Amino acid sequence: MLLRRSLSFITLALALALAAGASAQETPRVYIVSVPMEAGLDAEATRAGAAARAALRGIEGVDWRSPDQRFLGYDDAALGILDRAREQLDAGRQAYLQLELDGAIEQLRGAVENFDAAAVALEDPNDLGQALLFLGASHAFNGQTRDAINVFRRLHTQMPFIQPDPDTFPPDVVQLYERARPRDASNPQGIVSIDSNPQGAIAYVDFLARGRTPINVDDLIGGDHVIRVTRPGATPFVESLGVRRRRASTSNAYLVDTPGLEGLADAIDDIPEADIETLDEVNPIARVAEMLQVDKIGVIRVSSGGDGQVSMELLLFDTETGRRLVRGQGSAPTAVGELESSVQRAVSGAFEAALRPSQATDEEEIPAFTDEETPFDQQEEPSGPPEPLIEQWWFWTIIGVVVAGGIAAGIAGGVAAQGPPLGQDPGGQVVFTF
Repeated sequence: MLLRRSLSFITLALALALAAGASAQETPRVYIVSVPMEAGLDAEATRAGAAARAALRGIEGVDWRSPDQRFLGYDDAALGILDRAREQLDAGRQAYLQLELDGAIEQLRGAVENFDAAAVALEDPNDLGQALLFLGASHAFNGQTRDAINVFRRLHTQMPFIQPDPDTFPPDVVQLYERARPRDASNPQGIVSIDSNPQGAIAYVDFLARGRTPINVDDLIGGDHVIRVTRPGATPFVESLGVRRRRASTSNAYLVDTPGLEGLADAIDDIPEADIETLDEVNPIARVAEMLQVDKIGVIRVSSGGDGQVSMELLLFDTETGRRLVRGQGSAPTAVGELESSVQRAVSGAFEAALRPSQATDEEEIPAFTDEETPFDQQEEPSGPPEPLIEQWWFWTIIGVVVAGGIAAGIAGGVAAQGPPLGQDPGGQVVFTF
């Protein structure tokens, strides 16, 4: 009960601060990066960062586009194509739900073509996967069985983790999806060897991060796959590569840093060893923020959590003052799709919570915690039915709304004013665990 009341009060404080700060500042430039804290977690860290940025892009009133272009290395043309693809996906999905199948096919086919054309700017496979899923279903409903099978076969080959939900799609569509399964899907043995110059770039296969170059990926279904190799601040390398069962294919990327962004990748690699209390001119987080030209910079630090989980620590800094404003801790499953959806729902839900101030009252209080007072491994397991996702991930609520408003300094001060406990923290930051 205390947690719920505290969350409601936090929601109210953040919502009021958001409204107060919106008129006092130009659109804040915000961004989030993610780093592994241990060897072997590059893929999971990259996926967590991509998921957080996907949620950030859905928040109105912030400028994520300019730092995103600098970080991912794409131009205005690619951004325009990607925006158009997402519009077509929304229109096609609505047409499908209204059984306007010809219109759905036209919109969804256009979405797939544009997602493919904007591959340099596409950080995760979900939107493209959804476009393919609804396109195949539209073909199936329209009696175009062969077209549907071809679309579903691409999903099996490139994105087997995206499958038709039987609660959303009728049995005929689910059965046709299964019918399209390639023969080697149960025992994929296609191999691709990916390298880059310079080495140490992040290698994606079908928009799913696999690790750093040089790397061998050996669990691929035979067919065409999209290879994408990225380095922060450099234009990505993208190619379509045919992969055959039990035969190795190779892909070699040459990456060139954008002028003015030389050293961005090195600064991000230095973050795991950085002082996380404040920013200064030698702190790599400060260097990243300067090169991305942001007002607020978020950093997710990913560690091994065991049992198919990763532990995550999210830090938010104000680049003007150098203060660390918010710190949160939690964990998430590593399974493909589960990690991404957990982070995206949490960040998106946080902003929704900020728009519901009527839940709180002036009598409610917020407790203040320090790391010593609430060690992570001493949290009690909740009893009764599971809490809503937004309450399970309440530290993300703070992060999401603070980033959205670009006014974390005012929020920290406003919350501290409710009582003396926060004043015990010499940094004046808000610290949350769950």
